[in-house]
Amino acid sequence: MLAAQRQAEILAAVRRRGVAKVADLAEALGASEVTIRRDIETLAAEGRVRRVHGGAVLPEGASRELPEELAPAIAQDEAAGPVVGMLVPKSAYYFTGIVEGVRAELARVGGRLLLAVSEYSADREADLVHGLLDAGAAGLLLAPASADPDGGIVTDWATSLPVPTVLVERRAGGAAAASTSWVRSAHEDGAAAAVRHLHALGHERIALFVRGDTPTAFAVRRGWQDAHTELGLPTAMPPIAGADVPGWPQWTPESARALAADLTANGVTALLCHSDEDALALLQSGLADAFPIPGKLSLVAYDDEFSEFTVPPLTAVSPAKRRVGQLAVRTLLEALGALSPQGALGALGDASSMPVVHIDVQPRLVLRDSCSAPL
Repeated sequence: MLAAQRQAEILAAVRRRGVAKVADLAEALGASEVTIRRDIETLAAEGRVRRVHGGAVLPEGASRELPEELAPAIAQDEAAGPVVGMLVPKSAYYFTGIVEGVRAELARVGGRLLLAVSEYSADREADLVHGLLDAGAAGLLLAPASADPDGGIVTDWATSLPVPTVLVERRAGGAAAASTSWVRSAHEDGAAAAVRHLHALGHERIALFVRGDTPTAFAVRRGWQDAHTELGLPTAMPPIAGADVPGWPQWTPESARALAADLTANGVTALLCHSDEDALALLQSGLADAFPIPGKLSLVAYDDEFSEFTVPPLTAVSPAKRRVGQLAVRTLLEALGALSPQGALGALGDASSMPVVHIDVQPRLVLRDSCSAPL
């Protein structure tokens, strides 16, 4: 394979997943790891990727792309199986793995996926969903952008649609919970597991950074607070939100130094950072200059897209995103009568007797090199 072809394949892999490992690329492309590293250096020099320990990631500000086969063009397929519409807030980063899980499961039954992306614009969501219905969706997988601090969605229309519907990485609150199925990551449990791990190492003043007022951020904040209550830990400082950081979502040396000063002033020895994209940006903006990691500060990332590729590799909470997608579409297919609870294929029919299900998928805590006992 010519160098230009290899580099095109490497760039495509990084754009699909947001990150690519040297070892995986070498195996897939039939080249040595030395050759792959040189290709990554070439792409990095052109500004098309950014080199990290063990691989490459997208440059700052770039958005990950859905693989071509996951794009809305998939709607052009003439599959004979059930047609499923899916609304996600973003096609890049977190939801790519979920959509891949949905697609893999649908392929098993000859189904077809229609995808709509809200870009976190709640005002567009109802129109996008009705567009999916007009395009022939027999059932819906929905991840609305907004939620209340307790984690329930705040869009009433999402629980009163004319076709079977399953929430993905969301849940309904109040009376709607009794009639609405969902499959979600138990982010609150993942955050609590991170706090317990840090406490077991001897940390008591554990800070939290969250990206904003997203459903995931609310759950992470809730788990962090619940673990503090459970363990009798003091709240070292209120959770830090992205909106509190000048210039965020970009991290600069100045904003990293300001965060370090806040952590120092509050006696913090450990930080849970949502997401690992922010943790990586913080490290590259000089946080470790003020806080040697893991010596002076132990750092746990929430999410595990980039954590393995940092220096040091970050301990991370890793949601099972692909599994969430698989379980969500299986739940929907059962509600459509296209799949039995035992996984056997069936004809579309009346599945009104199917019970409402609430599935919480537990994230894993992946231990790496960014945590130690406090000095």
